[in-house]
Amino acid sequence: MAQDDQSTAIQSSGLNIPKEVEEKFPQYVKLIKVSQSMNDEERQYWIDVLPIMTEDQLENLQSILDNEQKQLKEVESEYEEGVQEEVKHFNLEFDELKYKEKKRMRREAEKQHEIEEQEHEEAILAELANL
Repeated sequence: MAQDDQSTAIQSSGLNIPKEVEEKFPQYVKLIKVSQSMNDEERQYWIDVLPIMTEDQLENLQSILDNEQKQLKEVESEYEEGVQEEVKHFNLEFDELKYKEKKRMRREAEKQHEIEEQEHEEAILAELANL
C-alpha cells in the first residue's frame, strides 16, 4: 500500500478500511464490523469488495447483515425472557425457603410451649401431692 493510501485508511479492530469506503458505505461498514458470523479475515474481504459490488449485491449484503442483527436481537430477547423466568422461579424458591423456616420455628415454639405446659402441670401436681 502506498504512503498516501495508508494515511487515508482507518484502522478498526484489525480491519484496514479505506477512508473512501468508510465515507461511501458507512451503513455497510458498520454492519460488517458488528457481524458476529464473520471473523476479521471475512470482514476485511467484504470491506475490500464493497467498492466493486453491484447495487443488487449491496442490497443482498445489507439484507443478510440486517437479518443477522434481527436474529441476534431475537435471541437476546428470548435469553432475557428466560433469565426473567429463572429469577421468578428463584424468588418462588426463596419464598418457599422462608415459609419452611417459619414453619420450623413455629414447631419449635410449639414444642417449647408444650414443655413449659408439662412443667407447669407437674408443679401443680407436686403441690397437690404435698397437701
